[in-house]
Amino acid sequence: MSRTTRRQWVKQVTGLVAMAAAGRSIGADAVKGDDLTFGVITDAHYADRDTAGTRHYRDSKAKVRQAVDAFIEAEPAFCVHLGDLVDKGETVEAELSYLATIEAEYARFPGPRHYVFGNHDVATLTKAQYLENCAARERYYSFDGGGFHFVVLDACYNEDESDYEPGAFTWTETYIPTREREWLREDLAVTDLPTVVLAHQRLDGDDDPHGVRNAALTREILEASGQVRAVFQGHDHRGAHNVIEGIDYVTLRAVVEGPGLENNAYTLVYLDVEGGIEIHGHGRQESLTLAAD
Repeated sequence: MSRTTRRQWVKQVTGLVAMAAAGRSIGADAVKGDDLTFGVITDAHYADRDTAGTRHYRDSKAKVRQAVDAFIEAEPAFCVHLGDLVDKGETVEAELSYLATIEAEYARFPGPRHYVFGNHDVATLTKAQYLENCAARERYYSFDGGGFHFVVLDACYNEDESDYEPGAFTWTETYIPTREREWLREDLAVTDLPTVVLAHQRLDGDDDPHGVRNAALTREILEASGQVRAVFQGHDHRGAHNVIEGIDYVTLRAVVEGPGLENNAYTLVYLDVEGGIEIHGHGRQESLTLAAD
């Protein structure tokens, strides 16, 4: 299948917006006018412990509160945290306490919330324990919002395709297993909507310690679908932006880095019917325009 051109992408979305105007349901989430907006934060690493290096763990509580306040005011269709909502706890009880504290802040957002698994989220907790103690839905899944399709991925797997288990993984060894890639291929095959992928580890950093080791296999699926417009990811606290085969890979900056609200980092992403994507960064997160043509 050939890749969908930006012009075809515009045509698809324009038709879907027209359907919305006629009163037909086109997704689970709200559309503001002709555009869809969603909020993004990543790598809060909240923990009730002292600063280590550039990571100010306790400050993440106030930073997430500030980001959610901004999201409440902007009224995006949904918001997403791209992984490492909490940092490693010395005990299960400690990490559950961290999760309860930061989840209470994140849960102030009144609309749909999405979560991506980060390696620190399962440093002490199992994936099941994490899912049971916040509003996360599944390990990986997809959903539609407005005239767009969104995919949430989980790369917290070992080379043998087993799940990360507490104390039994190396953070630089991260893989998307065969069963998830096959699910992704099938999921993209049955949607004709322009698609945004949400991940934790980088899908554009094969040789970077923050990258998914078998990212090239996943990129092949994204490229072959012809539907994927952009990938938003975290994990690499520095942030980055690359374009590979027409797909934008945007790595967002981490909440936990630096003291105080002046070092916060959060984002509102605007998807418009002209095919462009506007990334409105706040704090240390830079703004970025992804060209429609």
